[in-house]
Amino acid sequence: MPEDLRRVNIHDRDFQKYSVDRRIYCVPVDEREEDRLETQSSILLRFCGDRLWFPAIESPSKILDCGYGRGEWAVAVAEEYEYCEITAIDIYPILVADQPENLTLFGYNLNDRLNDPEVFERNAYDLIHSRLVGPGIKTSRWPSYIADMRLLLRPNGFLQMMEYYPNIQSYNGRLSSESALRRWWEIYVDAMQRSSRDARIGQQLQTLMAEAGLRDVGGTMLELPIGGWNPDATKASIGRDNVQMMGELLDSLAIWPFTERLGWTKVQVEALTNAARSEVADESLKLYIPLSVCHVLE
Repeated sequence: MPEDLRRVNIHDRDFQKYSVDRRIYCVPVDEREEDRLETQSSILLRFCGDRLWFPAIESPSKILDCGYGRGEWAVAVAEEYEYCEITAIDIYPILVADQPENLTLFGYNLNDRLNDPEVFERNAYDLIHSRLVGPGIKTSRWPSYIADMRLLLRPNGFLQMMEYYPNIQSYNGRLSSESALRRWWEIYVDAMQRSSRDARIGQQLQTLMAEAGLRDVGGTMLELPIGGWNPDATKASIGRDNVQMMGELLDSLAIWPFTERLGWTKVQVEALTNAARSEVADESLKLYIPLSVCHVLE
């Protein structure tokens, strides 16, 4: 088995051994997490109105996907744009079932400069897509990560980035400062800081893009509903499907940093995440998670 596909079991969850040994992306890679990623991809596509991207790109010829996960987004793009060359990279380069011929996959650490000529082509991509890679990128790496992507874009190419701000909010303000979700967030911020990661990176994308010299920086902080409380039928359906996925997300993000960085036991982590899950399932709180979506023109 290739080194980058080997796993190690920690607290009954499987992690990529390569990432754990090097402290890169310490989030589970087991079947439970794969199911969560598949559900998440479906939810995000529906929430974005079935749009694969927001910029006005009609006939792309080259696209780069940074952090492809299970590959749902990259495969969807490759199937819809069969004459477009898609390159997708991920620290855990799992194979994709029925991989389209115009999709090429590589294992790559996004903390390394995006300058390997065997993987990247400079000034070539119509679109670079970076989604939910925050837990794996060091705080100090973000400015150069965005600068690297800028160098890979063709003139008038687009960069689209999406990151959670995982401080779950209450639309009606009923989530108290003493809630399990608030406690989870405060502890997560501390654990990520000790891991040289920025849990608040979703709030900073537009600033970082502008500082990198990209033009026409645009974007917004969307409110992804959790639970079926929204009066809009589509958002209510998305929110209901999002409840279990968000509960799984809390566990996936917490289990390694809480135990390895803060010294918690598995039992302590489970107690907090289970309490947070109960709040996630409480529709009376009218919860949502902020989701930053930014796109810019080179």
